[in-house]
Amino acid sequence: MTEDGPDELSKMSTKRRLWRRSLVLGFVILLCGAVIGSVVTALAIEEKPTHGRRPEWSPERIAEKMQQKYNLTDDQAKQVLAVFQEHGKKLSEIRAEVQPRVEAEHEALRATVESILTPEQAAQWRVEFEQMQRPWRHSSGESASSNKR
Repeated sequence: MTEDGPDELSKMSTKRRLWRRSLVLGFVILLCGAVIGSVVTALAIEEKPTHGRRPEWSPERIAEKMQQKYNLTDDQAKQVLAVFQEHGKKLSEIRAEVQPRVEAEHEALRATVESILTPEQAAQWRVEFEQMQRPWRHSSGESASSNKR
């Protein structure tokens, strides 16, 4: 062995420590990114618009919550349920009447913007436009504009 043998061992040891430190740091960064991504995803899922048909907005669920919150009698709860069911049907009819006009306007908007864009830009825009529309669509079905592509 030469005289710089222990020096070489010291350099290798330092390199190993640096490598291990870099590996651990990389793993910690990866783990933090996964945690942050999971939290943001969970928050985004909870932040959906509330106007669509959701189980917690059913007439039965609303009447049940009102009965608990306002201490309604069973008779009051039945009356409230009937009112929500009746008006819910009327609101659904109104939505059904208006929905084609809303869809037509969305389609006109999409087409007008696409006419300004290059084919590549238009393809990207179409995907984003669909993503923007998705949470706002009524649960009765997909948009008419999505069937025209």
